[in-house]
Amino acid sequence: MELQDALIHVNGSRVTVADVLLQLKVTGVFRDEVCRLVENQVILEKAKELGLEVSDAEFYDFAQAKRHHWGLTRAEEMNEYCRANGVTMEQWEEVTRSELLRAKIRSKVVEERAINDYFESHRDLMKTVSVSRIVCADSRKADEIKRAALEGNDSFSELARKNSKEESTRIAGGFLGSVKRGMLPKKADEAIFAAKVGDIAGPFVENGCCTLYKIDAIRDAELTDTMRREVADRIFSAWLHKAIDETSFERPK
Repeated sequence: MELQDALIHVNGSRVTVADVLLQLKVTGVFRDEVCRLVENQVILEKAKELGLEVSDAEFYDFAQAKRHHWGLTRAEEMNEYCRANGVTMEQWEEVTRSELLRAKIRSKVVEERAINDYFESHRDLMKTVSVSRIVCADSRKADEIKRAALEGNDSFSELARKNSKEESTRIAGGFLGSVKRGMLPKKADEAIFAAKVGDIAGPFVENGCCTLYKIDAIRDAELTDTMRREVADRIFSAWLHKAIDETSFERPK
């Protein structure tokens, strides 16, 4: 397929491969996929070092599970999928084999003991805080609302319903929900995770407005199945970034 080949015609206008590539580059998706391909190549090299490979039986089971997940159980459905997406069956199998190899090396790198050790040493950083929020037009209004909340004239939720500019949380009395570290702007994030239940943090300047946060609850992290997957993701990501840093790259001349 060439860059100027048409993928589809819209009212007589051609949408080419080059058009799609430009859109991917402008939106940042192209760069993300290039990074993903770099990761796959590094994983392939590391798998060789570790003596890991994908057997035919492993590939068959993995590919079958993937096809069933996508509803591609019949050969004609699989062929139509490849045709519609402009790939060959061999290319699909190559990508699928790469996905399986990534999963195998991840299970090799991320051991159960490493998950437990990481969780214990980062437990405080992984807690969540339940917060409510009031968004104000300016700092004067935010200070006024904060004083009213601290003096107990009105509850934070009542003040949110009366004053917040953020429609999605205003109707719920300002309730935003549970947040993890890094989900909010840095200054708000630092203040919220250093506060106690009942504290009101702010105001903070965010997106041209002034924001107040009330800490409703603080929940310590627990090593649930979901948390185990999150910790495993972090460990594997750190391992992969280290492997990439140790890899030499050069641009083609």
